[in-house]
Amino acid sequence: MVYHWYIAVLIVSYLLGSLSFGTVISRANGVNIFDGGSGSSGATNVQRMVGKRAGRTVFILDFLKGFAPTLLLLKFYPMGNIPSERLAMTCLLGILVGHSLSIFHHFRGGKGIASMMGGLLSIMPSSFAIGILVWLVIFHATRIVSVASLCFSTSVMLTAYLFYAPEYIIFALLLNLIVFWRHRENIARLINGTEHRFM
Repeated sequence: MVYHWYIAVLIVSYLLGSLSFGTVISRANGVNIFDGGSGSSGATNVQRMVGKRAGRTVFILDFLKGFAPTLLLLKFYPMGNIPSERLAMTCLLGILVGHSLSIFHHFRGGKGIASMMGGLLSIMPSSFAIGILVWLVIFHATRIVSVASLCFSTSVMLTAYLFYAPEYIIFALLLNLIVFWRHRENIARLINGTEHRFM
């Protein structure tokens, strides 16, 4: 019966993650976000294609998409014999998969960085805090969002060794693998010297 809770959380989280704020806000502004820029429905591409206000709105909503449900599970998990941290981790993984491969948008989506940040704030706040500092430093040095995001996820994986138990380290490794997989096209453009910069 215990595993039923994990399966239920994973399914609900995937569906929640599949809700694409970037797609909705872009369409409200007359833009099909999948047809322009990087083809991603994340905040960065929305800002590039629609504007700063839309991009920031999408970032905040995607951040909350990761933060709110994981925090609720940590505070009000359904069964006392199941570690709330594991349910929250399962929830964030489901959200990221749904955000990247949305069932409502032909399995297209965003990179998941904002939602990952939101979930990490509630699950691994120490790694989140260091990761945000890394993101800001790298972004201001390079003006390349993908580089900052890759460094963010890598820093979370590395700092997990300093602050958290082994299950958190495995969780951080899975997150890092998802981020690198979602950024595989960005990595190819970085190698070719054609990656987008924010000026």
